[in-house]
Amino acid sequence: MSSLGSSVSSMDSQPEREVVYPVGVQTEVPDTNGGLFKTVLVEGSGTKPLKGSKVTVHYVGTLEADGSKFDSSRDHGEYFEFTLGRGQVIKGWDRGVATMRVGEKAVLRCTPEYGYGAAGSPPKIPANSTLLFEVELFSWTREEDISEGKDKSIMKNLSIEGVDYEKPRYESTLKIDLRVYAGPHSEDHPGKLLCERLGWELVVGDTPLPPCLETCLSSMRKRESASFRIASHLITESCDAFSITPGTEITYVVELHELTTVKTWTFEGTARLAEAERRRLQGNDAIRAGNLRAAEQKYRRALEFVETDSGFKGEDDGLPEARKARVVLWGNLAQALLGQRSYQECVRYCNKVLEVEAGNAKALFRRAKAYDAQGDWDEAKRDLDAILAADPQNADALALLRRVQEERKAYDKKQREVFKKMFS
Repeated sequence: MSSLGSSVSSMDSQPEREVVYPVGVQTEVPDTNGGLFKTVLVEGSGTKPLKGSKVTVHYVGTLEADGSKFDSSRDHGEYFEFTLGRGQVIKGWDRGVATMRVGEKAVLRCTPEYGYGAAGSPPKIPANSTLLFEVELFSWTREEDISEGKDKSIMKNLSIEGVDYEKPRYESTLKIDLRVYAGPHSEDHPGKLLCERLGWELVVGDTPLPPCLETCLSSMRKRESASFRIASHLITESCDAFSITPGTEITYVVELHELTTVKTWTFEGTARLAEAERRRLQGNDAIRAGNLRAAEQKYRRALEFVETDSGFKGEDDGLPEARKARVVLWGNLAQALLGQRSYQECVRYCNKVLEVEAGNAKALFRRAKAYDAQGDWDEAKRDLDAILAADPQNADALALLRRVQEERKAYDKKQREVFKKMFS
């Protein structure tokens, strides 16, 4: 409602100190210097809303001076909703509602500093007015769309904020509590529990996970608790270990207790080289097993250790070997990307190899295949000609060249027919 618009900017954070608010006792909200008080009329339950949450309330606003009512959502016949901590309402609301629980009804006493200040909000709210708001909190949610396409297929609802800034990434070691429910789930309307794993220790990228859980985990911080609603069309296969069936909407409830990630900067010299080599071999194993996505992840992670000269002191500290290793890894990564039809990225990593080794036949051939797949036949032919100039009997290059020439010929013929029809 317009009367609640923020004329005084809201606080950036919620009160950190836990305070008991006895029923019927006017109690100062912490760190407000006597500017904001709360009197609980009816106690609520559950957790308090977090900054950024969408809250739903009813309110009745009166002037302390004469008790006159200046606004009421109940009179309007509809709930009032706003996003907590974003300055959409007066500062007294951002700070006061943050102390409430669902079902709670309380009176917020807002001095001018926490209301409309010296200006007031004419004509109903005079200058320098102290305001009384009877507020009832009905619900709050902090849903966020974390799906790749932002199509609301993976919706996150944060219940307890985490600490620190680090989030899980590939190869992070985690300890979590996981509960899997069929359909939507909330405390008020629980879903059917399918699976529960408490104190589960896992390694992102190595431990088999149920559908979309890796995406969910990558959005969390240590000690965070959240639920994730996964749309049914993302559940394409059975996952018996978690009792998940295809085409079923599910909800994950996750608590992230511990998070550890191997930092590349903690390794130097030959130790960095060894870390890269270990992951390269794991990527090769994944290629042989047909798991191209896993191979891509291993190669990318390996490159983090050797893609630059950082961490290597000189010739005797593994630097020459690291420079050779990064070229090999660029080629391996290009292979994994080619197999996943990520043609543009494949070309990019082939280019990196060829900048260092201009005649690298594998990089030329992979780039030619990527060009061919995109219909860039001239570029593909140029790479294949380069291979055949050095190795005229290269069977793979000869076969691909014949295919490229046939595809180009068929395309040109089709284009001539189209133009013929246009001008006939």
